[in-house]
Amino acid sequence: MTDQNKGGFSDKNCEKIHHLHELRQGIFGRFDLEKSAFARWASLDEDLAVKVSEFFVGGLYQREVLSQRERELCAVAALTAIRAEKELKAHIRAARNVGASREDIAEVIFQMITYAGMPAFVEALDVAVEVFENETES
Repeated sequence: MTDQNKGGFSDKNCEKIHHLHELRQGIFGRFDLEKSAFARWASLDEDLAVKVSEFFVGGLYQREVLSQRERELCAVAALTAIRAEKELKAHIRAARNVGASREDIAEVIFQMITYAGMPAFVEALDVAVEVFENETES
């Protein structure tokens, strides 16, 4: 297998996939493409995984109406409300990567008490504390 086709991606999508991976890393931080959620999705349907990634990372996340910091704080709020802990963890890290402070993130989570309820708030705050503790260990 050549370096260009590392990860088992098709030659037709390889360049796009690596470009989108670079964009994702700008938001979510460095991670191994071959062990990513994208790679798992691509193993099922590579063309669809590329289209979805192009929509989010190459399109929606590149809009200039909101800053990436504001966009990630919105994601933190929404994911808190729907109690999506795995995604919340990723977006709290992303929010930190694009300039949100711990206080910004905590405040967004606090605001969700009114809209999502106490259990969602408690779970999200636990996730945030875990992410923040891992920052200091790194």
